[in-house]
Amino acid sequence: MGEKGLIAKTCLVLLALSLPFTGAHSQEKIVFHHLTVKDGLSQGGVNCVLQDRYGFMWFGTQDGLNRYDGQAFVTYRHDASDSTSLDDSWIIAITEDSSGVLWVRTQNSPAMLNKFDRAAGTFKLLPSERLTLKGSRANSVKPGFIEPSGVVWTGDLNAGVTRFDPSSGNKSVFRHDPKKPTSLSDDNVYSIYGDRQGSIWIGTKGGLDRFDAKTEAFSHFRHLDSDPNSLSDNWVWPILEDRSGNLWVGTYNGGLNRFDRATEKFTRFLHEEADQRSLSGNQLYSLYQDRSGLIWVGMNDHGVDSFHPELGGFVHMTHDPSEVNSLLDNNILGMYADRSGAIWVGTRGGLDRFDRARGTFTHFKNDPSNPRSIGHNLVQCLFEDRSGTLWIGTVNNGLDRYDRKTGTFTHYRNDPANPNSLSDNRVYALTQDKDGSIWVGTYRGGLNKLDPASGRFTRYLHSDTIAGSLSARGVFSLLEDREGTLWVGTFGGGLDRFDRTTNTFVHYRHDPHDNGSLSDDLIVNLHQDRNGALWIGTTGGLNKYDRSTGKFKSYRAKDGLPNDVIFGILEDGNGLLWLSTNKGLCRFDPGRKTFNNYDYNDGLQGDEFNQNAFARDLRTGEMYFGGSNGFNYFQPENIRDNSFIPQISFVAFTRYNTDDKEGKPITEIGMDVKPRITLSYKDNVANFEFAALSFYNSSKNQYAYKLDGFSDNWIQLGTQRKATFTNLEGGEYVLRVKGSNNDGVWNDQGVVLSLIVNPPWWKTRGAYAGYIVIVFGLLYSLRKFELNRREEKARVRESELRAKAMEAEKRALVAENERQTKELEDARKLQLSLLPKDVPVLEPYEIAVFMKTATEVGGDYYDFRVGPDSSLDIAFGDATGHGMQAGTIVTLMKGLFVSDSSRFDIPAFFNHCSKAIKDIRLGRLFMAFTLVRLQGNSLYLSSAGMPPVFIFRKRDGSVEEVLLKGMPLGAMKNFPYALYEASLERGDTVLLMTDGLPEQKNVREEMFDYDRVQRAFGEVATRTPGEIIAHLASAGESWMGTANQDDDITLMVVRVKD
Repeated sequence: MGEKGLIAKTCLVLLALSLPFTGAHSQEKIVFHHLTVKDGLSQGGVNCVLQDRYGFMWFGTQDGLNRYDGQAFVTYRHDASDSTSLDDSWIIAITEDSSGVLWVRTQNSPAMLNKFDRAAGTFKLLPSERLTLKGSRANSVKPGFIEPSGVVWTGDLNAGVTRFDPSSGNKSVFRHDPKKPTSLSDDNVYSIYGDRQGSIWIGTKGGLDRFDAKTEAFSHFRHLDSDPNSLSDNWVWPILEDRSGNLWVGTYNGGLNRFDRATEKFTRFLHEEADQRSLSGNQLYSLYQDRSGLIWVGMNDHGVDSFHPELGGFVHMTHDPSEVNSLLDNNILGMYADRSGAIWVGTRGGLDRFDRARGTFTHFKNDPSNPRSIGHNLVQCLFEDRSGTLWIGTVNNGLDRYDRKTGTFTHYRNDPANPNSLSDNRVYALTQDKDGSIWVGTYRGGLNKLDPASGRFTRYLHSDTIAGSLSARGVFSLLEDREGTLWVGTFGGGLDRFDRTTNTFVHYRHDPHDNGSLSDDLIVNLHQDRNGALWIGTTGGLNKYDRSTGKFKSYRAKDGLPNDVIFGILEDGNGLLWLSTNKGLCRFDPGRKTFNNYDYNDGLQGDEFNQNAFARDLRTGEMYFGGSNGFNYFQPENIRDNSFIPQISFVAFTRYNTDDKEGKPITEIGMDVKPRITLSYKDNVANFEFAALSFYNSSKNQYAYKLDGFSDNWIQLGTQRKATFTNLEGGEYVLRVKGSNNDGVWNDQGVVLSLIVNPPWWKTRGAYAGYIVIVFGLLYSLRKFELNRREEKARVRESELRAKAMEAEKRALVAENERQTKELEDARKLQLSLLPKDVPVLEPYEIAVFMKTATEVGGDYYDFRVGPDSSLDIAFGDATGHGMQAGTIVTLMKGLFVSDSSRFDIPAFFNHCSKAIKDIRLGRLFMAFTLVRLQGNSLYLSSAGMPPVFIFRKRDGSVEEVLLKGMPLGAMKNFPYALYEASLERGDTVLLMTDGLPEQKNVREEMFDYDRVQRAFGEVATRTPGEIIAHLASAGESWMGTANQDDDITLMVVRVKD
């Protein structure tokens, strides 16, 4: 086939892979928060909802009345042995009168009312008389509504609607008439609601009706299978108009509907099995909007849901397994917004182009039969240069350039024989400088500068011996600022500034002794804001660089960030920074230095986001952030703070008295209405619990308290809502509590409680007067005696210290000489003690090991563990550096492997080890590590920053390369390590190695390289493990020649016997 034919075929294939689709996930969604029996609700059928004047929420269920304070429930039920309890546990209606008295109607006595005494926590049953209740269930209490003019509307089952005018005595009955289209839809009436515009809405079993007072006709809104914008179900129960004028309609089988008065269309919100944040059920009993604007949705058997129609704003896009053309994969690795407004999304399953305006995706996937398709499906980073060319960095297959005209990809990959090729195929960062060069950051190959015209790469590598070289081998972020300075964020080496005149790098690193240094050396992201300030996102917090002083100002979780790992930084039109982290999103105001944090409960794809997975559409200002569960997009100005100022109330009080030998708590009832509490001096522990009664993400509400008479300072509690006092002295105190909502809007007035503690007789005023007379006489004598004693003691101490100082100085000199003499010998013994004495003999495996260190204490390490089931664990690692530092990290790793490897599966063991190393705070010491588990004919393998593992397959003579992406242990907590599984057959051979052999240089500074190791292994893979190792070692020696060995070389071969 000619070149033109190949191009034509390539374009056809790419066209087939790139057909757009309308995403099914572009429809509007609401984030519903659920309260169920698991949270403390007494029962799942919520018949009615009310917020009282104190701010508490009340839920009437089929098994009790519940008071909710944002965290805990207090439940009231019928108790046959208690005449002051409710007369029945099936609650059908709740209301509060103008005096703040709560009235409750039950199923057992619909003509009676239970009057609630808040202070005593008791009920009294009274005749209902003419009291009108709100929020009642339609099948238990007749639905009704009273117009402002006094006209009364009532409805009933099988009886239609009745309108009665008390002033004229006129009464009208409206029934369903099959011959009259404008009559009532159905005679079974479940709700009557009057909105602020004067319309009367009737919920029936045959749909929703709107009454026209002029024509006395009903307009009908019914469900149509062919119209997705019709009412979701004809059985209409609760109706609610929110404070913005939206009409919400609940149905018995079709979930919740929002009615658009202008278009007369409905938007449906239903329960979705695959979406945990959808409506929890489709059978709705009640609707209620509280004073903060939160709407509560009572269910038939799924508890109560809540949502805020004015807050939120995060749209969530995910992969739908049932939709072939949905987002390719939920694990988002990279994102970029090009100048046309298209959003490019790099995933673990390929590359997507998202057209926000059309809601369409275009897919690009690797086609092994097409060399001009995208080079790899693991897309790590993306960048559009000034000419409009899109550059794609892949996880392990180099750099691609996308030609929009032909729809083809050009590949740039590492060629070991070409020093002007890409240094490493694992591309993590891209940018373009003012001269048009493309800069490429790699995982282990340092920094590359690409000349797009010639295709030649210039490499900038790390060297331990060259001070001005790149500070680390890994480059995770790149930025050329508006002044033309190139900034390089490295993996573990801090921040580098490139000096173009000298081709050297200036280093900025973390110094634990300098608060003005970087907060961490692992740089994940760089951003220059509108004012020219440089912001640095690290795994140890956010940093701002001050060019005038060369110092850094850091912000961490203790300052308000949700987490110290900063994956992405975007700036909105108001100069606010949006940060993606390992614990949600953060909106940071650099001027006010305030933080607003958002998490899964706010509608985010999850709490964990990914490096490079963020973008901002410069045309619209819309922002995009991705993680392991798809991505979110939003307009920053639409993410509004919750401005509701919550009421603060005491909700519980518990004290413990010393006279009670069993230590049982003594509780007080009605804390929400009590102005004071009196304690005895024997009440040695007093616990106060309080609540900020704002229910939107109430777990983020914050609290502070101050006890007047004990301390003048406010005690900040964070989200903890309890204050405990022990052994308070007798006297009068005032406990003041203030709280905030989820967005930090405080009620500074708070709530106040008087606290009186009665003292024992020996602490009365008369007793203290006597004590003063006695004590005053003793003080003078004791003072004089103490001064004399101190003077003598000081003289003796001074003499002793002089003698000890001279002796200590002498011993220190001797110890230092002995330490220097024995250090090398101790290091050698440590190295030998860490390695196993023998290679295990375990059928059906043959094992051979080779190690050659470059220093007296090497960084390489291997070990074995044979399980009780004859499984074999093989540890294989490479610590950073050499000498005693490497010995330290290897010693720690050996301890973890010997004691803990069998307790976890492999990825869990890796995270356990990584957390242990990071928590010990060893600075820049990490452990690259591979763990192989051989169990029967199965092989399980995970890798943390180690070279590939080669597996020789005897059946076809091939050598398989297994390369797993993973951070070295100790670099990052909770990294998602991958697990590789395979089967081994007789004659199969596995080669493990550190990077010493493939990266060994000869006298011409050329590396031996991984491809050469793979070929050398394949040449002798059928031999014994010892012969294979001898062959590889000999090949390495021959390659090195007279050059120095600059790293440890460790090889292990495991062969399954024939």
